[in-house]
Amino acid sequence: MKKTKLVHIQLLPLLSGVQNMMLTLLQELDQNEYEIYVISKPGGPLVEKVKSLGYHYLPVKSLRRNLSPLDLISFFHIFYLCRKHRFDIVHTHSSKTGFIGRIAARLSRTPKTIHTVHGFPFHAYQPKIARYLYLFLEMIASWFCDFIPVVNRHECEWAKYSNLFPKKKLLTIYNAVESTSETSRKYGEFGIVEPIKTIEELKGFFAIGYVGRFTRAKNILTIVESAITLCSNNSTFKFVLIGDGELWEQCKRRVEESGFADQIMLPGWQTNIDYWLTNIDLFLLYSHWEGLPISILEAMAQGIPVVASDIKGNNELVGDDNGVLVPIDAPEILQDVLTYMPERRYDLERWSRGALLKTKEKFGLDRFVAEYERLYRG
Repeated sequence: MKKTKLVHIQLLPLLSGVQNMMLTLLQELDQNEYEIYVISKPGGPLVEKVKSLGYHYLPVKSLRRNLSPLDLISFFHIFYLCRKHRFDIVHTHSSKTGFIGRIAARLSRTPKTIHTVHGFPFHAYQPKIARYLYLFLEMIASWFCDFIPVVNRHECEWAKYSNLFPKKKLLTIYNAVESTSETSRKYGEFGIVEPIKTIEELKGFFAIGYVGRFTRAKNILTIVESAITLCSNNSTFKFVLIGDGELWEQCKRRVEESGFADQIMLPGWQTNIDYWLTNIDLFLLYSHWEGLPISILEAMAQGIPVVASDIKGNNELVGDDNGVLVPIDAPEILQDVLTYMPERRYDLERWSRGALLKTKEKFGLDRFVAEYERLYRG
């Protein structure tokens, strides 16, 4: 039987949330049914991962994160690849590759085009001109695809009722993660009693973890300042801030200047995220904007309670059953919530149980894969 030729188009060759969501889906598909291709800018860890899984990799060197005259070259390159390989399905991610990829796929007469919205590219923290430009471009691109799955219900419902997008194309498909823990955590006076921590630096401390890009969107500077404040008031805190990005060097300098580099760890980007997560007591994500963060889902799958900013996406993952939501741009409230966390042993254990239950019931892998396969086949 002829295989369905499926291509996913990414912008950057990283292994962050968007790329990992794609890889999770691809690895669950029947390899006897699909011939899988991935397109992205070359040169990053995604490339090696794709090749190691046995998928076809097609580089587009002209892709850039910011708006660029090279975008036109990228468009024609993707159009050429679609014509050359005659894909049955084109599935795009990210705003830029979503725009040029959808149009290129439709003009090349690809039978089916899907674009996953991991968070619309327009938001309140942008200048109005940029916001309306991205909105306009997203409206145009919406007519060049068959389905638009959105990773959170808030944005999907907004798009439907705004009358700016074709309603019949929109649907919500939550990101998913496979639960990696079967039992909830037990908390002692300071942090986890079981499982035993294996990272020497975290033993005897209440460890708060963060995983993500060091960018303005993630509000990482506020997280660092809050960590410094908490460490100055309580020597039992440890912060493990995992990731990289344009603000990493600034954050590292600030931590070193504060004198708390022994309590605030910045190990850079890590590939063994599960190992680090098993050794923290609480997960923190205080972003300005999100789609549906994979990092929170990964923490929930380990039974880790979560403190997160009360924004779209986050508030569909975190509630009173598995953590605490904190108003955005209120660092004093964030610090107050974190200060008393080590004392809230019974709440932490209850949130741990709730995180595992919610992961299995609402964000399970089987449902996620089945919903995308329905789009691919239907």
